[in-house]
Amino acid sequence: MRRARRLRRLSDRPVLRARVSELGLLLEAVAVALVLGFRREAAHPALAVPGLLLGAAAVALAWSAVFHLDRQWRLRAVIAENHALITTGPYAVVRHPIYASLFGMLAASALVNTPWPAAAGALALFLAGTEIRVRAEEKLLAKAFPEEFERYRKRVPAYLPSLR
Repeated sequence: MRRARRLRRLSDRPVLRARVSELGLLLEAVAVALVLGFRREAAHPALAVPGLLLGAAAVALAWSAVFHLDRQWRLRAVIAENHALITTGPYAVVRHPIYASLFGMLAASALVNTPWPAAAGALALFLAGTEIRVRAEEKLLAKAFPEEFERYRKRVPAYLPSLR
């Protein structure tokens, strides 16, 4: 049992890394802090239902994406020894469903709880951080799966199904 765990750990060792993605993560964290730190007294009732629906859809998308990634999910941008390019489930619809879902959760929270100026700043910061992370991850994927990733990139949009 111990040997199996050790072998599994060795096969998960990062081979390729993109440390710049940590800057993107920092910007995303600041965006979340803005949304949580600047709160309205009370949400407008007309925003509660759309916020709730957007948040629920974003959580479902995140759950599905993490399920499809399985053990390949990481906080940092890395490619491990046994890495595979996932193109099924939500990854067949968008290349970055986790980032799309995190943006949806942040937008839902901002819609319901955050004053507009802080919400706009937070969403802009989050998009900037996400773009840094996406570019870093896509460079790694292009290096690890050159032909396969290029075909996938041309076929599947990055964030929203209708936008390339």
